[in-house]
This record gives sequence, structure tokens and C-alpha cells, in this order.
Amino acid sequence: MSENMNVVWQPHEGPQTEALSRSEFEILYGGSRGGGKTEAGLAWMVEPNFLQNEMYRGLVIRKNVEDLRDWIDRAKIFYRPLNAKFIGQPSEIRFPGGAIIRTGHLKDENAYEKYQGHEYQKILIEELTQIPQEEQYLRLVSSARSTIGLTPQIFATTNPGGPGMGWVKSRWVDKARGKTYVDPVTTRTRIFIPAKVTDNPTLMKKDPGYIQYLDGLPEELRRAWRDGDWDVFVGQFFKEWRRAVHVIEPFKIPEGWYKYRAIDYGYRAPFCCLWGAVDFDGNVYIYKEHYEAEKELSHHIRMIEERSRGEKYHLTVGDPSMWARNPVRVTKRDSMIPTHMSIADLMAQAGIPVVKANNNRPNGWAAIREYLHWEGDEEKPSKQPQLFVTENCENLIRTLPSMVFDKNRPEDLDTKTEDHAVDSLRYMILQLYSPNKKDIAPWLEKELERLSAMDFYLPGIRA
Repeated sequence: MSENMNVVWQPHEGPQTEALSRSEFEILYGGSRGGGKTEAGLAWMVEPNFLQNEMYRGLVIRKNVEDLRDWIDRAKIFYRPLNAKFIGQPSEIRFPGGAIIRTGHLKDENAYEKYQGHEYQKILIEELTQIPQEEQYLRLVSSARSTIGLTPQIFATTNPGGPGMGWVKSRWVDKARGKTYVDPVTTRTRIFIPAKVTDNPTLMKKDPGYIQYLDGLPEELRRAWRDGDWDVFVGQFFKEWRRAVHVIEPFKIPEGWYKYRAIDYGYRAPFCCLWGAVDFDGNVYIYKEHYEAEKELSHHIRMIEERSRGEKYHLTVGDPSMWARNPVRVTKRDSMIPTHMSIADLMAQAGIPVVKANNNRPNGWAAIREYLHWEGDEEKPSKQPQLFVTENCENLIRTLPSMVFDKNRPEDLDTKTEDHAVDSLRYMILQLYSPNKKDIAPWLEKELERLSAMDFYLPGIRA
């Protein structure tokens, strides 16, 4: 901010200054606690070129009413040197030149309707991961437009964690960390500027004990709040997951490895098929995925065939719901399957026979944790995990670390999350895992005996 506006605050050098200078349409700023997110958002809303335009209208959104009140208290300290007036509840902030910033919350689902149809040149969303669904965010984005010569922008702040962490991580952290990402559909740009508590010298000076407090937290809290680690957070279901440990570059699967597929069926919810391979030591590699929603079965069959071309698979396991004999949409032309046909029947007819998967959820999650387990340092583990995922399996990598516990069933994950790829993984791992004989499941032992008679074997697994 300029000195002629009687504002003494200046951004810190580093991420805070960079975030305030970005021209992308969607800017996400933050990561760890104490990184100066709130101050950056307050300053961003009153950039002089906007504030000096009498037609400027800004919007500030918090998920909860209580949090909005806290933000307004901070805003009063920040904006009153600009002769701003706070009117009503929630406050409408009016500036001498005619510019107006409105504030609001999303306490219920219908709250979004209050902001649709309006024009806001700047929209600030505080604690973005508290918004559970990306669709809700997109409703707000639709109001970011301008007919007054000012370029519209979105500025969001957040920390790792919260019900919306999965989609936020996918939209910014995985695609736009420190670099501009251009949406292939809308052509609009976005960027994620990470910030840590050490990037806030004011806090470090005024409260030197704060970082010691963060250092003393349990590991998942420390990594999320101090380090801004988006792969771990409070309530995380698979705490064993580390991108640096489990994600590897794609590679050609060697001859002789056991290859199979696992399917979680869905129409409106995403249909997911994972391709897995087992090496000679019993390690599992997820190396392909097909992940799409609102497509007919014929489309998924075609995609599986195309992605499987040139490879031989010993087995395909499927979601038990695929054996239901209810009318189900298959194609646009053939709207319903006859009641005597199931999804599994139709896939078998198409040349993809499917075996019903073990659907024991607690055992499945326990098995995944067993395969994810590792020890030592991330850079050089003293004990390697038994499960690896190649970088091209974007949806499994995106959703697995965002799974959270079900509040009513602590042994299970919350099924309201995007769990389709994780369910496919569960079916896949349970085919290999036997709680009483962890080296190899009984079915696979029999299969290896059969394959051995055909002069094919997996040395490391059968030991």
C-alpha cells in the first residue's frame, strides 16, 4: 500500500510480497500457520487501483459466522486509517471514494445464492479448505467478473486440513505450486504461493515462542501447521502415506511380474480401474488408472481394453455391487440392462471377466496400511514400503492422502469423501493380503501353483 493512504503496513519480503503482486485469476496463499495470510488478504482487497474506483465492489467470504466476526475485527484495525466505515451485520465496508467491500459467510448451503448474480472485481476467501465441495467454490467464482475496467481476481488463504483439503490440493497445490497453471477448459490461470511461519518476521520477533509451540505438537499437526505439509493433517486416515516415499516414476513392467486390475464401479460417482503389478519380492506397484464419471459402461470397457492392449492380466477384481441384477444404464441408446444381467455379466460378455472382490472394509484398510508402512527418513528409508504408485496415477495420489476417519465408525473412513480410487486399491490389496499369512494370500498361492505348471512363476512371492 502507498504511504499517501496513511497505511503503515508493508508486506514482508518473500512469499507475502509475491502473492500480492501476482496477476493470475485465482491465487492461493498459505500453507503453515503464522505465515501472514490474513494480513496479505486484507492488503490485497484494497490495492490502490481498485480502491480509487468508485464502482469497485469486493467480497470477503468465511465459512462460519464466528470466523467472519474475527476477520472484521482485524479489518477495522487495518482499514480505519483509510477512513473506512463499517455498516451493518455482516459488515459492509465503505471507503470515501465510493468503493465497497461486502462480507459474508456460508453457514448453510443456500447461502451461496446471496452472492450469485452480483459482480465482484475481487473475491477474498479465508480458510478455503473449510468449504467441503469444489462445486460450492465454483459458484462463488462465477461472481468474479468486471464491467468497469478492472481485472477480476480470486484470492484464497488456507492451511492443510479441513473437509475441502482434497479438492483444494488438487486444484492448486498439485498443479500450480510456485508456477502459473492454465486451465485447459476455461484458459483461466491460477497459482499457489506457499508460506511458512518463518516467512513472517513480525510474528517471529513478537512471539518467538510460537515456533517452539509448533515444534512440540504431535507429528501430523507439526508437519501441517509448521511445515505446511499437504500430505498429512489431523484426522488423516492413512498417516503412513508420504509422496516422497510412495510415488515413483512410471516404468515398463518386467516380464514375469503378476499383473491384475481392480474396478470400483460408478456412474454419477467416478468409475475407477487400477492396474497393479506384483514383483518377485511381493511389492505392489499401481502403474495405471482409468478414472471418469458420468460415462456409460461401454465407454469404460473400451477404455480398459485400450489401456490394457499388449499386456496379459491374470485377474480382474470388481466392486461387489457389479453383481446386482437391477436395471442399470449401459449406453445412451440402450438405456437399461435387462434385470437378469449384471454389470459383471456385461463385462464378461465384452471379454473382461471379473472376480467379485473381498469387501471387508476394516481388513482392507488394515492391509493398505500394512503395505504403506515404512521406517526411517523420507529421503532414505531404513525399511521400504511394499506399495508404490507411479506418478501418472493422479487421482489415486490425489485422493488417498485426503481420506479422513468416519466420526461414527472410527475403524472406517468417511464415505462422503472421494473414495473411489481408494476402494479400488482396497480390492486390489485384499487379493494379496491374508491376516494370518501375510506373505501371500491363499488364492494367490493356488494360482501360482497353476501357473508353475504352465512354466510361469514368481520367484520372490512364492518363497
